[in-house]
Amino acid sequence: MTTRSANVPGPGEVFDRKVFAATIHRRTLDFFDAYAATIDSHRELKRFLAFARSYVGSGKAFRALAISVGNYLAGGAPVGQSAVALDLGVAIELYQSSALVHDDLIDNADTRRNIPAVHKQAETSLGKSFGMPVAVLIGDLLLSLNHLATTHAVKDLPGGDQLRLSDYMARITGEVAWGQYLDVITENRPLNDPDSLRRYIYDVVALKSGNYSVMRPLVLGALMNDPEPEFIETLERIGRAWGVAFQMRDDAIGAFGDEDVTGKPTGSDIREGKRTILMALTLSAADEDDRHFLETTLGNAEATDEDLKRVQQIIRDTGAYEHHENAIKQLVQEGNALVEKLGMDEDREAALRLLGDLLTNRKA
Repeated sequence: MTTRSANVPGPGEVFDRKVFAATIHRRTLDFFDAYAATIDSHRELKRFLAFARSYVGSGKAFRALAISVGNYLAGGAPVGQSAVALDLGVAIELYQSSALVHDDLIDNADTRRNIPAVHKQAETSLGKSFGMPVAVLIGDLLLSLNHLATTHAVKDLPGGDQLRLSDYMARITGEVAWGQYLDVITENRPLNDPDSLRRYIYDVVALKSGNYSVMRPLVLGALMNDPEPEFIETLERIGRAWGVAFQMRDDAIGAFGDEDVTGKPTGSDIREGKRTILMALTLSAADEDDRHFLETTLGNAEATDEDLKRVQQIIRDTGAYEHHENAIKQLVQEGNALVEKLGMDEDREAALRLLGDLLTNRKA
């Protein structure tokens, strides 16, 4: 069987997501290994790097893909054919690894992508007290590699382009930190006013996940070509709508996803007490008994599998799941309605629509 390169899509395709992801993973691991070779040797170095490398070179590479798509939309090379776009994809993948290490620590998650979370690896390897400090330091290392990879990606561009792209990447990472802070604070929001909770969560989702997962990477790629402000404004509106839909899909997967597919325990978001739009909708529609059960189960790390099954059943019985799915569809349609405003050719429009479908219609 032959394998296509990232710049050779299959019949009727504008890009092949799996081939693109494999390309990004290979380049990311190569970059990581090249950096590792520059560090002075020490007997502890192998373990330190192993912690970091365990989060590198895996996943769906959606954000890297969005950068290459954004570049293509604004007049750049087809997806997979721009080295700068691919290298910026490597940079954002390294940041994603950093964010996941810290996110898993904050959530006290046991696993990520079917392997132990970094803080759990450290606890096993070094002792219970080492989990938090090691995870903080590994996340910091990967954030530093994001800066380094961004610098390398843009080093041959004119000075103005370098500044524009580096500045925007830094804004992305800073914005996620601010959004993550709001997400942490949200976990203490009371559950007794679900309508207010839903509005609050929506704003946090739009800032933290919606922007970072879709809109910012698309715009970063487009900025490689310095397009007109109107183009960027429309792309932002599309990306924000699809970004919120992306996170809402993620929340549905978190409640109902198959652990073998997602790499995280089914119902982990419920045990962690995550305030999601899906949960707020469920609380709004639940009767008194079911709402009480939800309030006592959400955030209960000792919740049993039977408890989780009951929560899932309540979500479905109240109609919240269907309402949530309809809201996702509405956001997808909102983005789709704006695509033609970008004034692109057929292939570029197809690339954007395919990306939107991949982001919002998935099982993991």
